Amino acid sequence: MIIIEAAYFITFCFFTIFSLSGLGQILIYKVNKNFFESVFYGFIVAAFFITLIHFFFKISIYLSLIILLAGFILGLKSYFSKIKFKKKLFIYSLIFLVLIPLYISQKYHEDFGYYHLPYIINLINEKIIFGLANVNRAFVHNSIWINIQSIFYFKDNFNYLSVPTFLIYSLFVIYSVDRIVIKKESDISSYFLIVSIFYLILKFTRISEFGNDIPSIIFSILSIYNFFKFNEEKKIGIKKNKFYNNFAFALFAILIKFSSIPIILLTLYLFFKNYKIIIQDIFKFHYIFIYLICLLFFLQQFIYTGCLVFPSNFSCFDVSWFNEYFLSAKDRLELVNKSYFGTAKEILSEEEYLKNFTWIPFWFKRSYPGMLEHLLTMSLPLILFLLFLKKKEARISQKLNDLKYFIFFTIFGFLFWLNFSPVYRFGIIYFLSSIFLITLFIYEKKIFSKKIFVIFLSLFLFFNFSKNIKRIDNDDKIFFGIKKIDNSYIPNPKNNVNVISTFQPDINANAAKGNGWQGRLCWDIKFICTKNKINIQKKNNYYFIKKSEE
Repeated sequence: MIIIEAAYFITFCFFTIFSLSGLGQILIYKVNKNFFESVFYGFIVAAFFITLIHFFFKISIYLSLIILLAGFILGLKSYFSKIKFKKKLFIYSLIFLVLIPLYISQKYHEDFGYYHLPYIINLINEKIIFGLANVNRAFVHNSIWINIQSIFYFKDNFNYLSVPTFLIYSLFVIYSVDRIVIKKESDISSYFLIVSIFYLILKFTRISEFGNDIPSIIFSILSIYNFFKFNEEKKIGIKKNKFYNNFAFALFAILIKFSSIPIILLTLYLFFKNYKIIIQDIFKFHYIFIYLICLLFFLQQFIYTGCLVFPSNFSCFDVSWFNEYFLSAKDRLELVNKSYFGTAKEILSEEEYLKNFTWIPFWFKRSYPGMLEHLLTMSLPLILFLLFLKKKEARISQKLNDLKYFIFFTIFGFLFWLNFSPVYRFGIIYFLSSIFLITLFIYEKKIFSKKIFVIFLSLFLFFNFSKNIKRIDNDDKIFFGIKKIDNSYIPNPKNNVNVISTFQPDINANAAKGNGWQGRLCWDIKFICTKNKINIQKKNNYYFIKKSEE
């Protein structure tokens, strides 16, 4: 049975990869086409269509299949005739297969049953809902990545919801290997990829560790990579291509996770420094497409909350579904991220805790073990790799003209992260950038060796593979998908059923099942699941949900 599941999963993955590559053809720059980059753009195009469609229709399996099939046809047309079964295709397929155990019998991440899956349940059951954030406070701010995941919900089966996250992770590793080994000598941009994939392969060995963070991190890395490539390329056409990649991937990373906002500073720097060669392109179709997806996302956010940006006074409007509670959500999230409830709730008031950086010692005491673990995972394997490389005099210092600005970006990114969301996983891109900067001057004096790189890569992939095989061996049930929590539910007694019924978890029954804290969450409880007291109306075939005044 598991062999059949594996065959089905691998077939579906390759089908999806070609579908995304076909969709990506809509945006891929004509100069210097790359198959992997077309797949990365495919995620952006898929997000655009699914977000647009949801304004008018629920996301049914038929719409999902239409999107995937259309992309698959375009992908075959663009690439099938060009693919040759070369040695590297075999190697890249092998890397992909080595990473597959990540997907087997995967444990859910902490936010999956809280708001990722419930949000998707709303998408597939109904077109866009005005005031959706009144259903669940976690919907106050959303990630465009979850919109993409809704394509992979099949007839009450959510085992494949992690497919897009698994694909962006595995394809990024393969793409990085391709970019690193394609040249005889490794340049700055390639070294940044080395720093990134060593860490990602070693640290992120469970899909349960991913959430929306990994997609945002990867698109941020891709944006930074193209920032450096822009300065390494000489031809104007290729430089334009690299700037567009930097621009598109930066904005998409932000739409996935707002903690990535500082990444746009690199784009602005390139734009103003190279204004004359870029300005003529920014009103062309592929740029306008990116503007439109941003517009759709913020319009979706407005419909959910009454605010255009993660609730703040200046962007909120006095519409019927707006709830003043949304404005306090950011403050509460800040307290959570700065470890107030876990360290100082019994000692200080919320105002005292946030005043004059009082929170830093409490936060650091709680956070430094995890940060130290991640930093060691980033640095130690890299240092070992550098020790194995032979010495050589500095050879690329002339290409470091923009390094000062990258240092500024890293410092600003840390300050932004520390001020708004100092949870380690939200700041990974800034920690990676720091390790990259610290070790770059050592790397400059080394001779890059493909052989040594491949040896280290193989060892790290084996570590990732063996860790997952050991995990799987300890599981009672082996399958391709996500371990489920079977939550019972009851009607929500706070709400009337004149328009539509609402439900909530049956906490007592779920506790009896041993579901623990997860028993308080909606998971895949049928539409609409909420513990809140809300008022639901239906106008012009759209649901409007607002806080109940009763």
